Amino acid sequence: MLVRYNPLHGLLKRERRFPRFFEDDFFGSVWKGFGEMLTDEPKVEVQETEKNYLVRAEFPGYDKDEVKAEVVDHTLTLRAEHKDEKWDQNEEQGWRSIETRQGSFCRTIPLPEDVEVNGIKAELKNGVLRITLPRDQKKGKSSREITIH
Repeated sequence: MLVRYNPLHGLLKRERRFPRFFEDDFFGSVWKGFGEMLTDEPKVEVQETEKNYLVRAEFPGYDKDEVKAEVVDHTLTLRAEHKDEKWDQNEEQGWRSIETRQGSFCRTIPLPEDVEVNGIKAELKNGVLRITLPRDQKKGKSSREITIH
């Protein structure tokens, strides 16, 4: 099993060991923010049915033009890039606030040989991407027993 490397894993583990130290103080909110950033990756689910493969990926807050999907050499690649800016100012009090957030995501999923590439359909609605990959019934899974000598 492969596990994604997380350089802040030790810090987040420390938060679980010493929960009171990280509560209600400046550093606690910073560590919590790191944890939220690290889990901000969209969830992807793949389901196999008799006629299709269904891919469901969550992209909350992403617009349709920020999400891309492509199939090359029986590999589905999902990409998303998001940049958000929030401006706030009060001229009477003499302050200005600019908050920016940006991130990108790329996930590749190897596809079985029986996927009919020309019939793929995708829809992004309410932050959820649904991709239907039809199966070619002629390219069904073949099996054969191998004689061991």
